[in-house]
Amino acid sequence: MTSKKIAILETPTLVADEIVVLQPSEIDDAERYLKMVADNYDRLTQWIRVPIPPSTVEDRRKAHAADLANGADGTGYWWLIEYDGGLAGTIALHHVERTEKWALVGYWLAEEFTGKGIMTKSLKAVIDWAFSKLELNRVEIQASLNNPSSAAIPERLGIRRESIRRQSELINGTTLDMASYAAFADNWPPKAPARALPPNEIRVDHEILLRHRIESDLDAQWKAVDAGRDYLGEYLPWLDMYPNEGEHTRVYNTRLWERDNFDGSREYVIEYKGKLAGTVGFGIPNRDNGIEIGYWLRQDLQGQGIMTRSVEAIITMLFVEVGMHRVTIRAATSNIPSRGIPERLGFKHEGTLRDGGFVNNEYLDLEIYSMIDHEWLTRSQNA
Repeated sequence: MTSKKIAILETPTLVADEIVVLQPSEIDDAERYLKMVADNYDRLTQWIRVPIPPSTVEDRRKAHAADLANGADGTGYWWLIEYDGGLAGTIALHHVERTEKWALVGYWLAEEFTGKGIMTKSLKAVIDWAFSKLELNRVEIQASLNNPSSAAIPERLGIRRESIRRQSELINGTTLDMASYAAFADNWPPKAPARALPPNEIRVDHEILLRHRIESDLDAQWKAVDAGRDYLGEYLPWLDMYPNEGEHTRVYNTRLWERDNFDGSREYVIEYKGKLAGTVGFGIPNRDNGIEIGYWLRQDLQGQGIMTRSVEAIITMLFVEVGMHRVTIRAATSNIPSRGIPERLGFKHEGTLRDGGFVNNEYLDLEIYSMIDHEWLTRSQNA
């Protein structure tokens, strides 16, 4: 029995909307395409491998022809993105595996066309075609963690992050961690996922690791809490739970037991350059798919962006991986550093909860901040 030969499809024109059209790249596009590459070269080479465009028309046509030839066997499909008649960027299906039924998508926009929703619409059009015409089962997108604008595009379409591929790309001598996303034909457009469990560990960047509390953190946390008692105790009512080291040990071990036996609230140790810097965590999700975040940081580490980066990673995890809808943060009105975290991250100020906190036998006004999932996923300038 002979195997059925898979037909090679021509790259079609795809209409994303009335002003966003994906045109198959052709040899006559060489000049304007490579000019766009040259104009955006410095920005692009932060995240992707881009050869320096040739200087002559003839060499540009040769280079373009070589790129077109790479997909002639049906392993690649390449489009130029037209926005209102102008060339805005490019998107392509790479490494098309018709037997295993999967492919990888790559894309970029010229800087002046970012923030218009162009790439989100383009990616949807390409995935629609890949599932309906190529009959693929899986389409992957990979984006550098250093390029949140690129990662926000699949997130806006409801495509879930599968993994982070550590040190998997080397671009211009810089090693990049890549976030991997996957869309599936049997769930396209993606349906809201069941709520996933939070991961045990989150690598924020080369300085910060968020991880579950372990027994060996006991001494380091007690020293941090006790040394910062005056500073932390001004706003954190739970500090009264630890009047001495013995009581801290008891509560600490109780919390470890609760974590191991129940699935509810979650707390991460913030490990900064290998040492305990504070904690960030969240309570039990409510029935309306909302959750509240809380945090504290050692006084000697204030002002270095540690907590902002940590909270940002927690929020992305809650929205993208766990599937939460709403995140809130409460901070005392007079606690300017704590209020600065949600404000820097673009949270909306909802109002003041008068006398909402009780610390050191005194009532405090609390400022309420909130973020909704779709707001977080559209925060990027490269929409």
